[in-house]
Amino acid sequence: MSLPILSIHIRRFIRLCLFIICQNTLAQSIVQDSAEYYALQLKGQHSPLERAEIQTQLAWFLSERGDSKQATRLTFSAIETLKQYQAYKKLYQAYINLAQIFQFEHSLTKALQYGKFALNYAELSRDSSLISKAMQNYAMILGENKQFKPSLHYFGQALQLATTRRDTNNLILVYLNAASILIEKGDNQQTIDYAQRGLQLAEARKQPRQILRAAAIIGAALTGLNRFEEADRYFKRAESFLPTIGSLFYNRELALIRTQWAEKQANYRAAYQYQKSYFSLDTSLANQASRQKVSELEVRFKARENEQANARLEQELTYQRWLFIGGMLLLGLIIVVIYLQRKQLRNHNQLLEAREKVATLQLQTATEQLTFFADSVVQKNAFIDQIRNELDQLKLKETQGGDELVEQLNRACMLTQAQWDDFRIKFEQLHPEFIDRLLRQVPSLTDTELKMACMIRLHFSPGQMAGMLGISAESVKKNRYRLRKKIVTEDLPAYLSVI
Repeated sequence: MSLPILSIHIRRFIRLCLFIICQNTLAQSIVQDSAEYYALQLKGQHSPLERAEIQTQLAWFLSERGDSKQATRLTFSAIETLKQYQAYKKLYQAYINLAQIFQFEHSLTKALQYGKFALNYAELSRDSSLISKAMQNYAMILGENKQFKPSLHYFGQALQLATTRRDTNNLILVYLNAASILIEKGDNQQTIDYAQRGLQLAEARKQPRQILRAAAIIGAALTGLNRFEEADRYFKRAESFLPTIGSLFYNRELALIRTQWAEKQANYRAAYQYQKSYFSLDTSLANQASRQKVSELEVRFKARENEQANARLEQELTYQRWLFIGGMLLLGLIIVVIYLQRKQLRNHNQLLEAREKVATLQLQTATEQLTFFADSVVQKNAFIDQIRNELDQLKLKETQGGDELVEQLNRACMLTQAQWDDFRIKFEQLHPEFIDRLLRQVPSLTDTELKMACMIRLHFSPGQMAGMLGISAESVKKNRYRLRKKIVTEDLPAYLSVI
């Protein structure tokens, strides 16, 4: 197998480190390493800046899951908000997401563009550590695009920053990432130099993953120089860390590099064994990916079921809430109607009581007025009788002038028509339509009999009736008798009381 092909597989092996800086940065703010978690978080209420940060994190997980389209859409949406807030560090992460997406889709031109944007925003943040990481990421993309000179230039700048800051972790990454570009360039010796420096620092810091990466890169470079025994020692050293790391990915890629190492020596037996191991591990990874995909689909399915159940529950609660509100409004309306009806009834009863009191008062007043009227007539007639008696004693009645005087006195005892009219008005106030009903029943009644019937209805005494009619008590008895015969009743007061 040719060296360029070997370098391609080495690049696949070390590609895991391409965005490892971004991953480490994001990991500091991640609560749950799950796209579903951030998708759920995105549905909550957040400020625009918080929402943009959640979109950025969700986009990274979606890109890792292979949903590049959705990840790109979310990232661009987040970038618009982050620019408004001048959140330079978050913008760096967003553009790193885009660079990663287009890098894995082999759109190197766009990956370079967004990698450069990430570097620009890292520089605006004035965070030396972030700038160093951004330079490495951009350098890696340049190396992928075969632009080795600018790539190594940015690695050199990143190395200076990390050295100045004495940032050992960044120094390890710079050495190993630069070594991966150098091996792709075909400069195996410089690859070994850079990887050796990274290996020494990784051993000092006891970082198994970086030790494994450094040893594998050195072994690949030695293989390119046909130094197979030395390469074998470094491969064995890398393989010794596989159980500690527990990653099938590293096992598979090391098996592939070993295949090329054995094939280059024409050791086809060993190459066959390594290739067989590679396919076995590749199948396991594929099955693992399938199981993970099934698990993700199951999670999505259950999440969708829960969402639908929650939506139904929310709809039912909303219906019950409106039903309760409607019931309360209806109950309130019924209470108001009952209150208004009771108030109206109370007002009506009060009005009836007031009218009844007024009517009672009017009847009482009319009765008193009629009684007073009758008593006044009686007193007047009594006074006239007294004068008549005195005239009888003086014998004036035998003279013509005396007779005329007596006649005048007799006329004075009778009520005038105006007085009778006033009497009738007051009587009809007290007993409405009495006279009309009586005349309909007994049309033959005379005016005097009608007047007497009215006075009987008022329970006037015979003396009061005699005074008002200007007749004697005996004449009153006779008129009562004739009236009873006309009406055809024995109990005249009782009959008149029901008319």
